[in-house]
Amino acid sequence: MQKDRPAQIIEIMQSKHIISIRELSRLLNCTEMTVRRNLDKLQQMNFVKRGHGYAVLLKNAQETDYYVQIEENRKEKEAIASVALQYLVPFESICLDSGTTIQLMVTMIPKTMPLSIITSSLTAAMTLSNSNDVQVLIPTGFLNHANRSVLFAEPDRVKQYKADIAFMSCRAFRVPGGAYEHTQNLTTTKKTLASIAAKRILLLDYSKWDVNSLCNSISLEDINTVITDDKAPAESVKKAAGFGTEIIIVNSDTKSIVEHYNAEKQGKRL
Repeated sequence: MQKDRPAQIIEIMQSKHIISIRELSRLLNCTEMTVRRNLDKLQQMNFVKRGHGYAVLLKNAQETDYYVQIEENRKEKEAIASVALQYLVPFESICLDSGTTIQLMVTMIPKTMPLSIITSSLTAAMTLSNSNDVQVLIPTGFLNHANRSVLFAEPDRVKQYKADIAFMSCRAFRVPGGAYEHTQNLTTTKKTLASIAAKRILLLDYSKWDVNSLCNSISLEDINTVITDDKAPAESVKKAAGFGTEIIIVNSDTKSIVEHYNAEKQGKRL
């Protein structure tokens, strides 16, 4: 997929936080006027700050190592994962994204629960290899080293499959946009997994709310349920609930549900 110009600029600036317009023009093989026009758009979105002849990348969602990510806010992620686990039904088909909260959920799946799983996560597949009753499909693609996942090479072929639920992750979440990633290379795989499921559940710890990230992976209207923790910003949670999204708030200490918005609008199983 051809990346749009703003996404290309952000990817370049993640390794060069301060860069001249002239160098961006050279790297992008476009005119300086085109660079300035795109930087103006990014500045309006609070991704960059323009200077005279240069631009500075502002602090936004950044890529970190997978094994660093999985330890960040681990208590909150485990609480979210424990509630997500309650949505599993034996013999159903589910999609698993490559997020670290999803990986924690995978470690909690009973080894004797029969499931069919489509996943882009290599760590999930390895964990599930110990469960003889779980059938795992890993579509062909390219290795994404950063999050130990596969980027689907033929997303249209994956769309021949159907799933009951897709458990999804994101790098950032904003209302009313939905789920976002820091680079565009993940979005096709995430959109594909989400598209083949009847229900989409986003697992989202508090640190992802209201964070800037450029590439939309799942729009809010396509997300059925958000499971998050009780540190999530209350105002943003209520705003998202105002769009009709089912939102489950989990206490990170007790792992119990403390708030449940729009439960009546979804075919809930809890």
